[in-house]
Amino acid sequence: MSDTLNLITFIDHIGRTTIGELVSSDETSFVVKNPAIIHVQPTPQGQLNVQTIPLYFREFVSDKNKEEGTQWKYQYANTVHGLNVENDTRLVDQYSKLFVDALLVTPANAGVVKLFDE
Repeated sequence: MSDTLNLITFIDHIGRTTIGELVSSDETSFVVKNPAIIHVQPTPQGQLNVQTIPLYFREFVSDKNKEEGTQWKYQYANTVHGLNVENDTRLVDQYSKLFVDALLVTPANAGVVKLFDE
């Protein structure tokens, strides 16, 4: 799955570990489609929960962006890259469910998404 998505994992300028599809790169910057923050939180039992959270929520963009995804440009000077990082399949699956599989949901079976209390 990661080969077909061409995933990149990096740490951004404020220390968030981020995963996304590498779209393009040049000498100073790179473009990532549908970046997601890897959020790690301890449980009361002393284990760790790992979640992928979209950098920018799909509900905030137009229908065109929902289908095509959003792209973000990062500067190499403001990021840190692992040299031999291969993501676990569980993390890749979580990312895929967040972005790739979500496109398979049609309005008829999507349900209500409530972002804010009214």
